Amino acid sequence: MQLVERKQYMQTLRYWKDKNVIKVLTGVRRCGKSTLLQMFASELLQNGVMQEQIQFYNFEDLDTLSLGDIYQIHTHIKNKLIADKKNYIFLDEVQNVKEFQRLVDSLFIKKNCDVYITGSNAHLLSGELATLLTGRYIETEILPFSYAEYIDFLTQNSENFANSQISYPQKMSKTESFADSVSESLKTNKFDSLLDFIYYGGMPEVYNLLVDNQSQSDTFVASVLNTIIEKDIFTRNEIRNKAVFQKIIDFVFDSVGSYISANSISKTFKNSKITINNETVMNYLSYLNDAMLLYSVPRYDIKGKSLLQSLNKFYLSDTSFRRVRLGKNAGQDMGHLLENAVYLELRRRNSKVYAGKFREMEVDFVVTDHEGYTSYYQVAWTTMNNTETLERELAPLNAIRDSNPKYLLTTDRDFAPVYNGIRKLNVVDWMLSK
Repeated sequence: MQLVERKQYMQTLRYWKDKNVIKVLTGVRRCGKSTLLQMFASELLQNGVMQEQIQFYNFEDLDTLSLGDIYQIHTHIKNKLIADKKNYIFLDEVQNVKEFQRLVDSLFIKKNCDVYITGSNAHLLSGELATLLTGRYIETEILPFSYAEYIDFLTQNSENFANSQISYPQKMSKTESFADSVSESLKTNKFDSLLDFIYYGGMPEVYNLLVDNQSQSDTFVASVLNTIIEKDIFTRNEIRNKAVFQKIIDFVFDSVGSYISANSISKTFKNSKITINNETVMNYLSYLNDAMLLYSVPRYDIKGKSLLQSLNKFYLSDTSFRRVRLGKNAGQDMGHLLENAVYLELRRRNSKVYAGKFREMEVDFVVTDHEGYTSYYQVAWTTMNNTETLERELAPLNAIRDSNPKYLLTTDRDFAPVYNGIRKLNVVDWMLSK
């Protein structure tokens, strides 16, 4: 399989290369952090850096962990440093090392050391590490494949899919090879390729496994999900009542794109004869966020220009998790799954993404870009031939009287109409735009 150069992230690494900051890459497990570092290390070699100048340690590997504690690891790395040359130190999944903060800090202050670390927990930069390294690190969040990266991957590896016999998930009435469906999607029907992307998600390894067997890819996603839950949540946080936590995971997964709160979850469970207090629910939700399995999106009061404390929306870091976890079929609740995919794309492109509230109306997303400009987004599966749906989606945007850009994203194929200054865009074209 040919790897896709993840251009946005590679450009970030190139920009910060040799600058006196620690490069921190965070993201959910198996989203491509390790591969990205390996690609960057390979590029260093191609550009004249000697192999001896590069040290790569994966702390998911028991052979690496067997080096010992932070003092032994530090000594091992220090003894391999090349004097009077820049040394590139890559520490993958470094949170698995006890007191890793001190190890990173000591390597950072050494002359001619350029340090890169990755982690699968949002608390990687909290506590002692943040205290020790305030102002001395740059964090880059790595997400699974974007839709554009997914298209690049399939295009570059079309020959590998030529003999694949994966049933096409969206066309339930007919069976064809995955390669045929991809080829047809890319040539004539971008909409079907979007359905594929939402169905299979963005975990890069999924598409390697699809060449051989679809069930392998689903097994892989289930394995990643179980590892996150067991290792990054249950073990790390010493969860006692795992059965109730599992039910909360199911509840939140089934409520993607909806407003929920600890209180609403507690009340729902009470109706099912399960007693759990709000504080415990809040802790459980924070653990899901820390493991980067879910993103909690706060509400923003557009009129009052302030964040609201009650009710958040939750989105998955990969859309395949919901299908594999809950056994949902390909066509169920596609509106919320499309909204999830749009949220992830907005998160890639912008500095802040909120769920919006204007008076009593909801705006799916209020976005602040990296230059500080605000825009508003509504997401609907389709508004074609449904005046009521179109009016409902446009109403909150029409009510907002400021001059910020407003967009309605749908799968409709009509040519980019404008309603009272609101631009309606095809979501596939929007996802592929720069």
